[in-house]
Amino acid sequence: MRPLMDYNLVMKTPALIFMAVIALVATACGQATSPSPTATPRPANTATPEPTPAPTATAVPTPLPTATPQPAPTSTAPPAPTPIKVQTRATKESGKAYDFEIETFDGEMLRLSDLEGKVVVLNFWASWCPPCRWEMPFFEEMHQEYKDQGVVFLGVAISDTLENARGFAESTGVTYPIGLDTTNEISRNYNVVSLPTTFFIGREGNVERRLTSAANEGVLKVFLRGQLRSRN
Repeated sequence: MRPLMDYNLVMKTPALIFMAVIALVATACGQATSPSPTATPRPANTATPEPTPAPTATAVPTPLPTATPQPAPTSTAPPAPTPIKVQTRATKESGKAYDFEIETFDGEMLRLSDLEGKVVVLNFWASWCPPCRWEMPFFEEMHQEYKDQGVVFLGVAISDTLENARGFAESTGVTYPIGLDTTNEISRNYNVVSLPTTFFIGREGNVERRLTSAANEGVLKVFLRGQLRSRN
């Protein structure tokens, strides 16, 4: 019986070898055809962006409340007249009054020396001078009150035209004598440097007072009463 078993083993050995070879070949072919594993791509290192700061709003300064200017209270009283300057040369201002002759708007020639023995209110003015225009009605009023007491009002317009000076005197209703100093010689001799300017001349022909601002009724009365009392 032993030889039979060896015979079967011998007969099966080539087949086993063949099958082993086939298995090896198949294994080798399988390894050759199977795809090689591919590496999974790793994401590139990217820098993490820094967060962009949120824009900050620039604070606009709130303007401080401003007070609404209130109009200054207006006075109902008439404004005080402002003297107007006139350029003249400096001359004597007191003592004996300078004598002069002037033609009045009525066409008469009047000389100051002919009025000696009376109190003379000599007023220098101009039609373009607001303070002069303001005070002239007071001169006319005092002329009417004192003309019978030995007081003479005399107006001398300077740096003016005959038409303007005469027109304003007539519109104001002035009745005392007024003339125009056509050469400004009279105003220079009396050193008139502002308008209006008024001289109070005593009975002896001397300059007693000089007023370089506008005069109202009260001011004129103060000077005239002083001159009239000096007669007694």
